[in-house]
Amino acid sequence: MRPRTEARFAVGSRHGPRSTIWKAWVQGDEGYLATRMFGKYQKVSFHATGQCQWSCTDEWVKQEEGRRNSDRHIVRWKMAEAQSGHTTLIFKVDIPMSEARPSPPVTDKKKVFWVAGAPSEATVRFVIFITPTSEHDPAPPDTEARRHLFSLRFRSGRWMVVFVEVSSLSPTDLSAARRAVIDQFFPNSPAHVLADLRSVLFTQPNGPEPGCNGFIELCLDEA
Repeated sequence: MRPRTEARFAVGSRHGPRSTIWKAWVQGDEGYLATRMFGKYQKVSFHATGQCQWSCTDEWVKQEEGRRNSDRHIVRWKMAEAQSGHTTLIFKVDIPMSEARPSPPVTDKKKVFWVAGAPSEATVRFVIFITPTSEHDPAPPDTEARRHLFSLRFRSGRWMVVFVEVSSLSPTDLSAARRAVIDQFFPNSPAHVLADLRSVLFTQPNGPEPGCNGFIELCLDEA
C-alpha cells in the first residue's frame, strides 16, 4: 500500500458535537498543518531545514493590494535539532473536550480520524513527531498513555507521525487561554458576536522540561 501523505483529524464525531477538523500533510520533504477555521488563509509549515512558521498563505497576500510576502509570517521558530537515530517532537494541538460543540454535519466524504470518548473534563492532545528515514511506518505500539493515529511519509523517507493522548487543562487555565485570545483579537466584541467563533492560542514551552510549540483550540464563548 502506498504510504499516506495527508490525513484529517478532529475531536468528537461526524454527526455530533465536535471540534474543527484539522489536516496534516506532506509535500516533498516539507510538512504542513492547518485547520478548517483558517480556511485557505493560514497554515503551519515544517521545513526540511528545521525552520518552522505559522503564516498566512499566498491567497491571503493576493486578497488585498499592498500586502507583501514578508507580511505573511505570524510566528517563526526553529524546531529542536534532530539527534541521530531519534525522533523529534515538533508540535502539538490541544483540544479540550469542552470545546466540542454541536456543529453542522460534515458534508464531504473525506476520511477523518475522529477521537471521541475522552472524559468531559479532559483535553485531547495530538502530538506530532518527525522520525529518521525508515522503509516502513516507524510508529511504536500503542501504550496506555499514547495511541498512534497516523503516519505520513516524506519523499526523503522520513515520517511525520501523529499520536493522541489525554491530558487536561484546568478550568482556570482554559478560561485564561480564552481571555488571552479575546483580548488580543476581539477586545471590543459583544458576547453574541463571539458565540459562534473558534480560534487558537499559540503556546510555547515554559520551564526546563523539553517541549514544543503548539495550539490550544478554543470556542470563544464560555460553555
